[in-house]
Amino acid sequence: MKRPKMTRIDFYTHVAQPRHFACRAAQTVYRKGEQLLIVLPDDASLQAFSLALWSFGDISFIPHCQWQQPEADMTPIWLAAGCFPEVAAGRVMLNLSPDMPADPADFSRILEVVGLDEASTAVARNRYRRYLDLGFDIHHHNMSDAA
Repeated sequence: MKRPKMTRIDFYTHVAQPRHFACRAAQTVYRKGEQLLIVLPDDASLQAFSLALWSFGDISFIPHCQWQQPEADMTPIWLAAGCFPEVAAGRVMLNLSPDMPADPADFSRILEVVGLDEASTAVARNRYRRYLDLGFDIHHHNMSDAA
C-alpha cells in the first residue's frame, strides 16, 4: 500500500531581512507554478506585505490577493491575516505569523521564516518541536551566510 505524501516543513533561520526573503520565496513558488498561501499576523502586516510584493523587483510581477477576494480563484498567491483558511488545503504555505495551522498536513509544504531577533527564534523553536512531535519531515536552512 502506498503511503500518502507527508508535508515537508522548511525552516529558514537567521534571516537578516525576513520581508525581502519572504517576497523572494513567494516569487520562487510562483515561478514553479505552485499555489501559495501567505499567512500574516494581522491586517496591517498583510497590507504592508502586499505592498512589498507589488514593489518587489522592477520587472517582476507576483500576482496575489486576499484569500477571500472574488478574484482569489484565479490568483496563485493568497494572503491571509491571522487565519489558516481551510480552502487553502493543498497549497504551499509561507508562515509569517506567530501561529501554526491546526492541521499542518493540510498543506503540501510549509515555509517558516525566522529572523535574527530572539522573539522569532523562540516562536520558531516551539513550532519546530511541535512539528517534530507530530512526525513531520523537517528541513533546516541556516541563512546567516546568505546575501
